[in-house]
Formats: sequence, C-alpha cells, structure tokens
Amino acid sequence: MEIIEIKIFKATKKGAVLAYANVIFDNKFIIRGIKLLETEKKGRFVSMPSRKLRDGERNYRDICHPLNSEVRQNLTNAIFDAYDEFLKNEE
Repeated sequence: MEIIEIKIFKATKKGAVLAYANVIFDNKFIIRGIKLLETEKKGRFVSMPSRKLRDGERNYRDICHPLNSEVRQNLTNAIFDAYDEFLKNEE
C-alpha cells in the first residue's frame, strides 16, 4: 500500500508527545491518531492508536499496526519526514 497523504497536528500539551498524524493509504484506508513521540531513552518514535484493555495484565493494545519491522520503519520515516516539513512551514 502506498502512502498518499500524511496530516500532522501539533500536540497542545508539553511532554513526550510532539504531534499526532493521520495517514491515508491508496485513497482507500486511513489511520487516525498516530502519536509522534520523543524521549531521552528511545529518541523519536511513533505510537500506533491503541485502546485500554480490561484484563489488567496489559494496559493497552494497538488497534492497528505494521506486521513487520520494514513496514514500521518506512511508516515511521514517512511520518517524521512530514513532521519535519510541518515544522519548516510553521516558522
């Protein structure tokens, strides 16, 4: 699937969350609410949309996510490229 569009929304609160992204694939599928984060320990990374579980063992589970590391890395790179462009245009 080809990424057609990435929309970036700046986070309103200070902290690890830099922004949020919506990604459109092939003009047929959208993922909303991907978090762009940055921490000292992990650096920059994305967090896929998730929901809270009731079982108490794991607090959250991703609603959708890439099935392999190559797809995850390509998606992460594309999202942060769009974020960097967003920051340039914001200045």
